[in-house]
Amino acid sequence: MELMKLLAVVGTNAEFSFNRFLAQYIAKRYSDKADIEVVEIDPIKPFSRSQEADEVTKEWIQAVKEADGVILTTPEYDHGIPAALKSALEWLGSHAGPDVMKMKPVAVVGTSYGIQGSSRAQEEAREILLSPDMSANVLPGNEVLIGGAAANFDKESHELTNEAYIKQLDAMMDNFINFVK
Repeated sequence: MELMKLLAVVGTNAEFSFNRFLAQYIAKRYSDKADIEVVEIDPIKPFSRSQEADEVTKEWIQAVKEADGVILTTPEYDHGIPAALKSALEWLGSHAGPDVMKMKPVAVVGTSYGIQGSSRAQEEAREILLSPDMSANVLPGNEVLIGGAAANFDKESHELTNEAYIKQLDAMMDNFINFVK
C-alpha cells in the first residue's frame, strides 16, 4: 500500500525557526501514516503577477499540485503570516492554474514565542486558502496553537516535548489524514 504524499511547508524564510522544527517533527512522527516531505519557501522568488515563475518557483507549484495534501506550519509576525509565506501562497493562486489549490486538502498549524501560538497567523492563512483564488479544502477546527515555542521544543533534538501539544497534534494529524483520504 502506497502512503499518501503530504508536504509540510516551513512557513517562514527565517534561518532559525521553531516552525521548521515543527514541520520536521511532523514528518518524522507521522512517517508511518504518510510520506511527508518538508518544504522550505526561502528559495521561492517574491511573487509578482507581471513576472514569470522561475524554475524553483515552478518546482514549488508542481510539488503542491502533486501532493495529496499540504500542512502549513506558520509563525506569527505582527499578528499575521510572514511575508515570505504570503508570497509563496500567492504563486499558487488562480493565475498559476485553476487546479493547483482548488479543493487541495490543507491543514494549518504553528508555533510562536507568545502564549497564543500563532493563532492570528493561522486564521489569516485559513482566510487566504479559502479565498476564491485558492479554494483550498481547509481542515476545519483542529487548531493546534503551540505557544512558548522556546520552552516546548528540545534544544538539541528540536522535537516537540510538551505532551499536551503532542496529543493535540496527534489528533489533528489523524483527522487530517482521514480528511485527505
